[in-house]
Formats: sequence, structure tokens, C-alpha cells
Amino acid sequence: MTDARGDFRRSAGVLCAVASLAAVAGNPGCSRAKEAPGQTVTATSASGTGGATAASGTGGGGGAGGDASYAITALAPAIALDATPDAGAAYVYFTGVDAGGRAGVFRVSARGGASAAEIAVGPPLVAPLGIAASADGGRVFVADPGAGSSALDDAGALFAIDVPGGALAPVRGGEGLRARGLEVVRGADGEEQLVFSGRDREDGQPGVFALPARGGEASAIAKGSPLVDPSGVAVAGGGDVFVCDPLASPDGAATIFRIEDGFVSPFATGLRAGYPCGLALTRDDAALLVLTRDPARGAAEVVRIEVATGARSTVATGAAGDGEPGGLHRAKAADVFAFVDAFVDHGAEEQGSVFLLSQ
Repeated sequence: MTDARGDFRRSAGVLCAVASLAAVAGNPGCSRAKEAPGQTVTATSASGTGGATAASGTGGGGGAGGDASYAITALAPAIALDATPDAGAAYVYFTGVDAGGRAGVFRVSARGGASAAEIAVGPPLVAPLGIAASADGGRVFVADPGAGSSALDDAGALFAIDVPGGALAPVRGGEGLRARGLEVVRGADGEEQLVFSGRDREDGQPGVFALPARGGEASAIAKGSPLVDPSGVAVAGGGDVFVCDPLASPDGAATIFRIEDGFVSPFATGLRAGYPCGLALTRDDAALLVLTRDPARGAAEVVRIEVATGARSTVATGAAGDGEPGGLHRAKAADVFAFVDAFVDHGAEEQGSVFLLSQ
């Protein structure tokens, strides 16, 4: 993990390090990937070599993977942290900073070939980290662990943003929970809920929480040990929650936990995830996709984990270098995923890209 991303993880003013790099760079329009925006790479079997490749059924670390293959499209260069397609995968929304170091939410066409547009930039957003889209495509929700009032010691907030207009409002009940990663799901009553990682405002324990999207009282799905610093979340149709915790293992690798009826158990270990940790389920809940870093190549890659068997296969996402994986989400109505791959060029430029992954 880069120093900047490490500071992002632990600081109340989490975007300061990234913002300063943006100011030095003077231009977030430098892509870390060799692919030009809008260029699509058709995936082939993962082989551990350079280039944009993808899983075709021969996975490592657990036997044969699924038979899925993927295409990767570089949408736009950006200093980005998390990304999500809208419900129909027409647009991708992402959190990050602009050329002036202002934190915000941005949008780019899923077809690529266009620059990113501002949706909501500046206060009350301080450190927008996680992002997720509503099922109807009318809103995106943002977890900002640096926002909040002085009374809450800047302990974070959740925001709802109307799109494409950009009208922004806090989600009542989301303050003070240091929300990080989040997802939007429909409850048994048909109402949308936010499922997010954070910390209990009363006892400070790390956990995964649920909150009505319209606002209300947050409830704990699970909190405390073995969770240490939960980040990205994904929710299955049956209600099981998968949460990535990059600090749960003493070896520095991330652990993905599965929460079933409040019981937390390890699902996958040994993953070199970024922050926020990107993970999403396929539409049929058969596989979990996790954005990780291949230490041998120094590049981001997507690991596909079959939920039933744990079998793994990989999707290499870019050229070898200093890849720094970020968030990953799936469109509600399609097996189309958006993800972020950022890296720090120690010559002084923070560079990154927003990508689309589709079958």
C-alpha cells in the first residue's frame, strides 16, 4: 500500500495526502494504465504475464474456477477511490479528487471516450470513499469517513446524491459511524437499505451495519472480533453479507468474511486488496469478484472466487507497474462491474484510471 493510501485509511482528514499529490500533478488526466480511454481488451486465460487478461476457467488457489471470460475497458483517467455503474450500466460514478484537490463524486460514460463530469464536489464532502447506486438509478450514496460535525469529532457521514443533478443531502442516522464501504439492497419490505462497514458510534467497535436509505436508525449486522477494519461489502440475494477486512490477518493480507444470520466466518484469505477493498457478487450470487494486487507483477487484478467451492481464477487488469487497487461494484441489472486502479509514481504524480469489466 502506498503512503498516501495508508494515510487515507487511518486519517480523519483522509483525502489530504491524495489531494496534495493531485495539486502537485496538476492534472489527473494522466492514466496509469497503458490502455487509452475507451479501449477494450478482450480477456483470455490468466497466465501471470503482463497485459490485460482474464479468467477463462483455469484458476489458482483452489482448483478450477468458473467458465467466465471478461472484457476490460479503460473509461477515464482519474484520481479515484471507488466506482459503481448505475443500474443499467450506462454510466459509472466514482469518488475521488479533481485537479485542484477538491473531493467529490464524478461521472463518466460506460462507453468511454469522454472526460469525467462533476456531480458533487466540495463541502460537505470531505473524504468521499465508498459509493453505491440505487436500484432505480436515481441516486448514488456515498460514505465519507471524514465528514461530520465537531461534536462528533468528524466521525463520518453518509450522503444521498440525486443524479445527474447533484443535489446532495445527508442520510439521517448515518452520522458518527465512520462509514467506509457500502452497498444498496432491497429489504424484505421492498425498501432500499444501505449496508455499510464502519464503527459503532457508542463503543467504537468495527462492524457492518444496515440503515434505511431514507434515513432512520442504524442497526448492527455484526460487530467486534474477528472484524478489525472492515471495508468493502457485498450482499447476496438471500441476505448473506461478504465484507473485506484488510487488517484482519497478521500477515498483512486481507480476509473476506461471510456473515450469515449474524455469525461471522472466514470465506477467503491471503488477498492483497487495496483500500477501499473492492468486491462484488455476480448477479446470480455464484461468484465473488475481488480487486487485488498481484505482488509479482505489481499490477491490479480481479480474483473470481466461486461461492460454492472457493475455487479461484484471475483477471489481470493492466500493465505491470505500481498498481494500487481500489473499489469495485456491479451494476444492479447486469454482470457489468466498475473498478478503480490507482498508483503513485514516486516521480511526483498520482495517477489512476476508472475501468469497466464486462462479460
